Amino acid sequence: MNVSDKVRETITRRCMIQKGDTVTAGLSGGADSVCLVTVLHGLSHEMGFTLRAVHVNHCLRGEESDRDQHFCEELCKRLDIPLEVCRVDVTSFAKESGRSTEEAARILRYGAFDKVSCGGKTATAHNKNDNAETVLFNIVRGSGLKGLGGIPYVRGNIIRPLLDVSRSEIEEYLSQMGQGFVTDSTNLSAAYSRNRIRREVLPALTAVAPQATDSMARTARLLRTDADFLDAEAQ
Repeated sequence: MNVSDKVRETITRRCMIQKGDTVTAGLSGGADSVCLVTVLHGLSHEMGFTLRAVHVNHCLRGEESDRDQHFCEELCKRLDIPLEVCRVDVTSFAKESGRSTEEAARILRYGAFDKVSCGGKTATAHNKNDNAETVLFNIVRGSGLKGLGGIPYVRGNIIRPLLDVSRSEIEEYLSQMGQGFVTDSTNLSAAYSRNRIRREVLPALTAVAPQATDSMARTARLLRTDADFLDAEAQ
């Protein structure tokens, strides 16, 4: 099954999008979000929804951040997708709130998504590998069922159509499409805990168990189903 078919199946099975919806896709310019936007663009007419995009410039990497913004503008112009750009001051917000740069960026990013979508559906580009990394991160921090259940397919108005697609599938899809993307240099830094899990821990686990990512995704789905059932019974 190709990436587009997987995304269509995930959207349908999880009731993510209904005919007539307007979906705002988060577009950073990286491989995952470029895959998300191009696949949703291809499915929008078939499934009867309107696609928009939002790019959040965190203003953390100087010229590189502006490069990413320009790439997203050019991509959306070529695909004829309306794009809104939001520039946020992560550094100042982090200092004022006492949060880490990662957490401050996440808060401002989702705030921008909510503002641009006007309460409608927002699609983010989290994939199967992101889910495995989240499960591992939650295990070492200590977590209950919900944390071990990883990233939810749907949370409020946030939908994640790529959760059943691996990073290697995304890269292969873009290569076959001849579609470029940009790389955030901070993703290569070992200063961030999630990057160390991505670049060191998960590859080590995969060397021991080649299907580690798929296995963790399956376990996360089962545990999240358990958590949702228990919540429903408690209510």
